[in-house]
Amino acid sequence: MKISEIAQPLLSFIATVRVVQNHLTITARIVTLADNFMHAKVLLAEKYGADNVLSLSPIARDAVIDETTAPLSAAELQVKSLRDRTKQLNQQAQQVKARRKLQKAQQNLFKANQPPRTS
Repeated sequence: MKISEIAQPLLSFIATVRVVQNHLTITARIVTLADNFMHAKVLLAEKYGADNVLSLSPIARDAVIDETTAPLSAAELQVKSLRDRTKQLNQQAQQVKARRKLQKAQQNLFKANQPPRTS
């Protein structure tokens, strides 16, 4: 055992890899430990194939990977649903206004391009 194995802790890396199994392809994010970036890359290339390692980046030692989310209560879900619906309706209203504005501009352009009437 080398002193560097004890004195220098392993570095953490997060990688996005492609996994192919039975004509099904998925992308997965995994965490791996290695001495350095190149070692992590070689380990992942050996395990998943060099073409299947899509990205690899170091994780800061202080960073914590926490992807758990607390489930929302019924009231919180209702508020979120109403907020999302409000946002959707506002977007629809903006689209309708833009459509009307475009139609009016087209009508004005059509009127401008008509020859002047003489009586």
